[in-house]
Amino acid sequence: MKNILKTLSESYRLQVFLLVFLTAVGYIFLINNINLWSDEIYSVLMAKDSFSDMWLLLTTEDSKPPLYYLYLKLFLTIAPQDYEIWVAHFASYVILIASQIFVATAVKKDFGKKIAIWLIFLIAVMPHSLWLAFEVRTYMLSSFLLLVCLIYGLRLTRTPKQNDFVKFGICSILALYTHYYCAIFLMFLYMCILISLIKYKTFSIYGKKFLLTSFVVGLFFAPWLMVPLSTAGSISKNWYVTMEFVKFSYNFFTDPLNPDMLQSRYFIVTLFEAQVFAFIVILGLFNIKKESLLCKRLFIYSLACFLLSYLLLLVLSVSIRPMVTSRYLKIFSLIWYLAGAIILANNKNIQKAFIVVCLMGFIFTYIDVRAISFDMGYKKAIADIYKNVPRNKTLLVFDNSNLFCEYYLPDYKCILQVGEQGEVLRKHKVMRNINMYKKPIDNVMFSVSIFYKPDVECIDYKSDYRFGQNVHICKYDNHKAQQLIDDSIKFLEKN
Repeated sequence: MKNILKTLSESYRLQVFLLVFLTAVGYIFLINNINLWSDEIYSVLMAKDSFSDMWLLLTTEDSKPPLYYLYLKLFLTIAPQDYEIWVAHFASYVILIASQIFVATAVKKDFGKKIAIWLIFLIAVMPHSLWLAFEVRTYMLSSFLLLVCLIYGLRLTRTPKQNDFVKFGICSILALYTHYYCAIFLMFLYMCILISLIKYKTFSIYGKKFLLTSFVVGLFFAPWLMVPLSTAGSISKNWYVTMEFVKFSYNFFTDPLNPDMLQSRYFIVTLFEAQVFAFIVILGLFNIKKESLLCKRLFIYSLACFLLSYLLLLVLSVSIRPMVTSRYLKIFSLIWYLAGAIILANNKNIQKAFIVVCLMGFIFTYIDVRAISFDMGYKKAIADIYKNVPRNKTLLVFDNSNLFCEYYLPDYKCILQVGEQGEVLRKHKVMRNINMYKKPIDNVMFSVSIFYKPDVECIDYKSDYRFGQNVHICKYDNHKAQQLIDDSIKFLEKN
């Protein structure tokens, strides 16, 4: 046994293999998820759209760049329909494993084995990973690309080669086309690199190449900036993020799964793990002077770019419109892990204690996530609709349940009722089995809603998978349904 432990402690490759293998095996059971919540349904429908329909939505309704949808489209194109939900989750899982492999090679090459091993370990066991690794949204891809940008960007502050500028430019463009938060982070990263080139008197050597890289990246992203500038007004009308979300956005640091998941009796351990990790990063602020220049620069760049991005988002939320939530901040997860990995790698006094806390937190968080992943709320609602509602009946759908109807109920026709509780996320032109509204209507008996619960007879299907994603199936008569549609038309005309 001692020989095995000695071999393991001395073999970097064996350590990496075991960590990546255990991550891959452990997470694969979570990826076998039976649910898609409304935003994930949007991702899948978008990826399945034709390129022309996707372009229509991206340039009129959606608020994110297209790279993730194109990435997901590659997976869904080869996926059998019966395994579509599994493959959609699997696409994010692949990126999590890819991030560990990137750390094992690029981070190890630039910053040593200790930091690389700790970062691989944190990617495997930290609470954010258990959500990022299977959510059918862009956050895992964005998080990975920001880490790549940071590592390649720091190479420019030393003695960069020609291909280092090329790699940094390409990964910057890719990151920019996943989420607008990436643009804010990269703005600060480019600023830090420029300051470093000037401070260490290497701007005269590498300045032209850096400025050229910056110009090319800006040139490639500039055309897409016209999209958010042209759609911001219409999106703001039904923008769901409020100042309440902004107020509690710090939960990213202290309460990583809230409000995305319901809290169980195990959740206190997840909370404790996240807060201990945040404390370790704070300790780094007072101990970073002891580190090597390389580690010091890595810590300062990673933490400064992240915190400055968050601060700017808070300022924009107060001055323009609310735009930051703890869920969106998951884009910075790998950068956050990296800041802690630098401190853990060089502080033996806290390593063993944190491993115990981290493993305990992972076990209980894993139990929570696994239970929630196989929540049957949606499945029961769908089964009851097919069992009790004749196919010739029209379903009235509220808020984001238009996505629910479009994806899960292809055999039914639905009429979308629009009001203050929801938003239209897909244009009428691309929806297959949904009418925006029509007047007069008939043949309505039931409605489906997620956020809005009407004051009529309803059956509720509780969802533990996503907080606030309960499905309500309610009984209506045609008169009441027509009244709601009239209200919907008035709301649309007013707004």
